[in-house]
Amino acid sequence: MQADQSVGKVAAVAIDLDGTLVDSAPDLAAAANKTLHAMGAGRLAEAQIRAMIGDGLDALLQRCLQAALQREPDRDELSRGRQLMRGFYRDAVFRLGQVYPGVIPALERWQSQGLILACVTNKASEFTRPLLHNAGLERYFFAQYCADEREQRKPSPALLLQFLEEVVVAPQDCVMIGDSSHDVMAAQAAGVRAVAVSYGYGDPRAGGGLPWRTADRLDELALE
Repeated sequence: MQADQSVGKVAAVAIDLDGTLVDSAPDLAAAANKTLHAMGAGRLAEAQIRAMIGDGLDALLQRCLQAALQREPDRDELSRGRQLMRGFYRDAVFRLGQVYPGVIPALERWQSQGLILACVTNKASEFTRPLLHNAGLERYFFAQYCADEREQRKPSPALLLQFLEEVVVAPQDCVMIGDSSHDVMAAQAAGVRAVAVSYGYGDPRAGGGLPWRTADRLDELALE
């Protein structure tokens, strides 16, 4: 389905990470459950943790603690959990995860076409760079734009606008690809076309946004 929007020729592509390029849920779930165990809390099913992904590691931790403890975690618990989970995840970034089918062929094609590719993610840079490296995806991207500050997180368009400014590309000549409503909303706020993938962790239409296109696999997506 397409939204009515004035469009130009695609010159740049911003792509979300978790749930779009890679299925990182197994590694995130492992780190979360190690954290819960270290804090004396019960283990959560991977499917339950998968449904909580999307707003960064700290938000995921808070949701996991709330579910495991059956109450809101206090400040000390959040602080301790944050330190533990970051350590567990840092030690095993992309050990169990997988690159989604169709991602590498799509990146290869777009790179060969001369498109400027960037990873725009709510994940912190300390995890994004090693994950992309371990997944073999780092070489495809001009840069990674990571939400190291809360105000940078999508649905804010801040990181997307930074990318456009640095590569000197007009919003109408850019596409943002992601699996959640935050990706669609960030794209719309920046004046960029949004493409929603049908897999991943989120619901791209949850915020009322209408993506320009949808895709079951990135290598089946036409960006002309």
